[in-house]
Amino acid sequence: MVKDRIEAVRALLKDGNEVVRQAASRALDKLSVRNGIEKYGEALSSDDVLVRSRAVFGLAALDDSRALEYLARATADKDAGIRANAVRSIGEKKGIKYLDSIVKHITDPDLTVRKEAIKAVGTMGNVAYLANLLQLLKDPDTGIVTAAIVAIGRLKDPRAEKPLLILLTHPAPEIRSAAAAALADLE
Repeated sequence: MVKDRIEAVRALLKDGNEVVRQAASRALDKLSVRNGIEKYGEALSSDDVLVRSRAVFGLAALDDSRALEYLARATADKDAGIRANAVRSIGEKKGIKYLDSIVKHITDPDLTVRKEAIKAVGTMGNVAYLANLLQLLKDPDTGIVTAAIVAIGRLKDPRAEKPLLILLTHPAPEIRSAAAAALADLE
């Protein structure tokens, strides 16, 4: 029975050997799909970052609204890599219901999480967040500014024209080229 196998393998998540924990985590991923999405949710509470990370990847592979609920929970993880992957997955799945929680991460202390959040906001295409993205055009990090420009272009909102035109004279070439591309996408 699948449930019995899950319980037997779960005990190995606390094994002293990392290879065993990794194998157990991979086995749980496969078994959890059969047994239900809730098992991934339980894995998000693990003390082992690898287990939580595998849970996020497992949830991202599922086409289920409950997977998005668990991914939204993972956006608050203490590990920046897990937060970034959860934010990216919600954006790719266009989890509009969770857009407010994604927008909070455009100010995350980790640059990768911030970039994933900015990309997700642009991917979801909700112009209500244009002001949030326009604020990022003043960020000192050129990668953040470039990500914001790309996201703004995806929103296709003509109100972004003036701020984007100003960026055509920015000293950083990646910002100038992103601004030019975004201007072409405005409607």
